[in-house]
Amino acid sequence: MIEMKRDFDLIRNILLTIEEAPSGLYLQPDDFLPVCDDLDKIVFHLELLDDAGFIKSIDASTALCDSVVVKRMTFAGCDYLDAVRDKAIWERIREKLAPFSGQVSLEIVKELGISLVKQQLMS
Repeated sequence: MIEMKRDFDLIRNILLTIEEAPSGLYLQPDDFLPVCDDLDKIVFHLELLDDAGFIKSIDASTALCDSVVVKRMTFAGCDYLDAVRDKAIWERIREKLAPFSGQVSLEIVKELGISLVKQQLMS
């Protein structure tokens, strides 16, 4: 049984993987094994990303297991990824979030990323 807790690093890595995939290619949970070795955790996070409107997916669950097939990233998913894409900005986001583990929404992560990008643009 997986821990039902969001992993913002995994969310970012999943979105980066989707972005790098060839257009029109549907991605299976196995396609994300390079960023996480736990298929249950991958499926859980793909479902969260679909719930958040960041990806379009197909429920491929059976009576024996949960599964999701990713069709594409949405406009909202692209916006989120643009806010957290840069590795240096991502590290700053992680530093700022560390004291608030488990208490921060995806929207706050995005807004923090946007704020840091704006700071870079203004300097």
